[in-house]
Amino acid sequence: MKATTMYALTALLAASSVTGCSSTPEGSSASASSKATGYYTQLGVAYLQKDRLDLASLNLEKALKQDGDSADVHHYYALLQDRLGNPGKAGEHFRQALKRDGKNPDLLNNYGSFQCKSGNISDAESAFMAAVRDPLYKTPAFAYTNAGICVRKRGDNAAAESYFRQALQADGHFSEALYQMAKLSHEKGDNAKAQAFLYRYNESAPATADALLLCYQIETAMHETEKAESCAVALRARFPDSAANSHIN
Repeated sequence: MKATTMYALTALLAASSVTGCSSTPEGSSASASSKATGYYTQLGVAYLQKDRLDLASLNLEKALKQDGDSADVHHYYALLQDRLGNPGKAGEHFRQALKRDGKNPDLLNNYGSFQCKSGNISDAESAFMAAVRDPLYKTPAFAYTNAGICVRKRGDNAAAESYFRQALQADGHFSEALYQMAKLSHEKGDNAKAQAFLYRYNESAPATADALLLCYQIETAMHETEKAESCAVALRARFPDSAANSHIN
């Protein structure tokens, strides 16, 4: 069962604001073009966050026409193409973005997510680690957690646990890392530890169908029948259409 939060192996929207790249003085045609690029990019990102992919495409394509040399525009257009199911185009625009701004940690994290989704786990891991090596990266827990999720795809649970723990060292309240540690601990049979991580997760994020199912599984394994039933009832009530319900006895 995969996690359902935005931090699982989907491309993450970078938190930084989008601006034009030009340093041309105000009033020049180049400055006006830079402002237009930033405007269309911001609109495109906003629509991408709202899953309005048609409007995101319209605005990001306008941004590309304004400035085809902008790393930001190529970055967000790559995310859009990935969401649209066009991995070839997404990869092309990620490469264009990296050519122009190859040390940007948000870009590297998103590129790592794309590579992992494409099955290129070693390349993904390299991109995630390049992101966290930047001392100015504001959200290293994202990249560490994505690295952990990714290496689990090749069965490397020891490396995954190390990455999740590094994520929690960077941000002890990072909900996806807490969820992943709870899940990994449960799979290892250490349900007391899994329960503790899940309690911390519940203090950091709203319950999801996956988290409630994991709660049911952990409490069942610990023979906490009433707690397990409480998790199952909450899952059925709050997420009646979730496939997670099929795992409840």
